Amino acid sequence: MKRPSLKLRITAWFALMMFVIEALVLAFLLAVNGTVATNDPEARLVRMVEHNADRVKYNHRQFRYGRIHYNRSGVYTVLYDADGNALQGTFPAEFTPAEPLPLGSETVRLVDCGDNEYYVYDVRVDMMVGSVWLRGVINADANGGVMRVILPLAWSLLPVLLVLSVLGGYFIAGRALRPVRQLTAAANAISDGQDLKARIGLPHTRGSDEIYQLSASFDNMFDRLERSFEAEQRFTSDASHELRTPTTVILAACEDARKNAQTPADYQAALDVIDRQAHKMSALIRSMLEITRLDQGTQKVNWEYADLSDLVTVICDEQAMVARRGIRISCAAEPGIFIDMDVFLISRVVQNLLDNAFKFGVDGGWIHVTLRRAAAGAELSVQDNGIGISQENLDRIWQRFYQADPSRQENAGLGLGLSMVQQIVTLHGGTVAVTSTPGRGATFTVTLPEHHGKEES
Repeated sequence: MKRPSLKLRITAWFALMMFVIEALVLAFLLAVNGTVATNDPEARLVRMVEHNADRVKYNHRQFRYGRIHYNRSGVYTVLYDADGNALQGTFPAEFTPAEPLPLGSETVRLVDCGDNEYYVYDVRVDMMVGSVWLRGVINADANGGVMRVILPLAWSLLPVLLVLSVLGGYFIAGRALRPVRQLTAAANAISDGQDLKARIGLPHTRGSDEIYQLSASFDNMFDRLERSFEAEQRFTSDASHELRTPTTVILAACEDARKNAQTPADYQAALDVIDRQAHKMSALIRSMLEITRLDQGTQKVNWEYADLSDLVTVICDEQAMVARRGIRISCAAEPGIFIDMDVFLISRVVQNLLDNAFKFGVDGGWIHVTLRRAAAGAELSVQDNGIGISQENLDRIWQRFYQADPSRQENAGLGLGLSMVQQIVTLHGGTVAVTSTPGRGATFTVTLPEHHGKEES
């Protein structure tokens, strides 16, 4: 048997609670009505009049009437003297007997007053110096007249309220669960591979409830899934494209050695080709994995407040020792510049910029590295006097596998260095820019903030 939907179960529970509440209300009204019905107006009249009679006092040669209750619990009381003259108190306006009622009957009488009937009760209070009379009247319909209105109204309105409550609960449950349905639809669309851009898309306003907060969390998760899938696709596409050439060269070298190699020198030449291409493939895969981790945000960043001046100086000294093609390196690093950084990643930035300057420098040329404090943080500049970059290619050099000068095959790299520089700098909250004049070199400028949204330990 199929289990009812959550919407129906919530509505059923809500309806059950409303039914229980309304049943308790009806039971309370019936109990109150029973209590009122057993509260006999005749007995109430007698009790009140006799209570007032006990409150009549004679002190200091005069009667005291100030403690009499002339209108309480539906009983109206009037005080008369011995001759039947009214002294204090009034009767209700509807109390209009057809004939005068003489005082003296100390029994409860039912008097017809047109549209109303009243119970009347007289009590004589005797004192040594005289006597007074108390007459009380009460509406004969005082035994639950209000309840006779409330009960029929309750019997007619409570079922209507129950139906309205069920409909309102069904509507509210539907509105509350609508984000869940949208969440399910978006998750199914992504799971089926139909639409990786599907989002729940609920408006996230201040004070949004837990359902809206959940939808925001799922949207963020879907964003990460989409980025991960796109990174995987890009990695697969880039790898298949870039590994095709070295793989082809390795296969060709193996085939040529198998068919044509006759001397150890021939086999050594083939092995040299295979070794060179295998190292290139290894470097390519390693770089692509690092870039993919940067894309997905899974690259572990070991933040520390470190000396950037010392790092740049050490890297420049190391590169000066292995300078290629007679290119000279000069370094002017302002001392004592500390920033929040991952030392390994920032060293990759400096190293990649220097490698790029060597790759596109001219024989006997120069590279100037400067580091100084700026308003935005630390400013690192790497300048060379190499072949430069044309204006139309300035924006394209950050693309993966882009080669600014494909004709320089002897110096060709993987085309990933500058892309990695840009990603690492962005990860550190900085910026990187380039200016160049063809034939006169290029200048790369990296700006890194002093702090990257973290407290100093």
